[in-house]
Amino acid sequence: MIDGRLKPAAELLGFLATQPTRRPMRQRSLHDARQDVRAWASMVGGEPEPVAVVEPVDAGGVPARLYRPAGAEQSVLVWLHGGAWMLGDLDTCDPIARALANRAGCAVLSVDYRLAPEHRFPAAIDDAWAATVWAGSAFQQVAVGGDSAGGNLAAAVALRARDNKVRLALQLLVYPLVDYAVDSGSYYRFGQVYAKFAGRPGFGPTCLDDLRFMWEVYIPDPADRLRQDSAPMRAASLRGVAPAVIITAEHDILRHDTHQYARWLEVEGVRAELYDYRGQIHGFFHMLGVTHAAQDAVGKSAAALRQVFARPHRARRAPAS
Repeated sequence: MIDGRLKPAAELLGFLATQPTRRPMRQRSLHDARQDVRAWASMVGGEPEPVAVVEPVDAGGVPARLYRPAGAEQSVLVWLHGGAWMLGDLDTCDPIARALANRAGCAVLSVDYRLAPEHRFPAAIDDAWAATVWAGSAFQQVAVGGDSAGGNLAAAVALRARDNKVRLALQLLVYPLVDYAVDSGSYYRFGQVYAKFAGRPGFGPTCLDDLRFMWEVYIPDPADRLRQDSAPMRAASLRGVAPAVIITAEHDILRHDTHQYARWLEVEGVRAELYDYRGQIHGFFHMLGVTHAAQDAVGKSAAALRQVFARPHRARRAPAS
């Protein structure tokens, strides 16, 4: 259920007060939307942390950037950035990739997957899988993670890995899109209850309209929106997928579906740790320079990665391309 208290964290409320009201994505040009995301990422990410080695790589035909802290030779997190499958790039997720690499003590492979509308479904998931295959050939242990649309891709990659009998150490899902459910009751209630959230007129309706728009652009065919590769909640089963760490925000339209996904993982016998951040909004994970909650969420994510990568490595079959 949506929490009717609608109380954002104090430090977040102060930040939002300095920001203009965001227009729905369908009312902005693609160029402007992409520029807005770059500007936002630069503003909220804080000072990028130094990493021992940062280098461009060809990850199975997909451009990517590899971050290696000192001593990180065996384990890697494949990171898939958010942005509605249309926005974001290697630079917008650079601060979070650096922070995860340093705090988890593992390499981070940040993937520059193809974006819609230039490249529609299944381009993004195919690129995410190809990069994961490459990571499996270059490192002994592989985890996959992402936020929002990137969390959707990470969950879909975890299902592909299960189906191809490829072991992943962990799936890190940060407020992921797990289902095509734009007409669900929880989404409708969010649009209504959050209409004037934090003094921002139209907050709830804009979130709902953006969800509808991004599905329309990324996956024009409604039948494709119900496939496992696009909506992990539509999988026949979650049994056998990698253990999950899941991050959610209290004031996020995706929270309800993500909590359902976490419960389903547990019902299917998959270990799932859920961290729900009170007072936070969608996107907070990247706000390392704004909110302490981001620092805590990255810290918990890094601790989980350290833990799974410290376990004895089991032999696994090479990923199928």
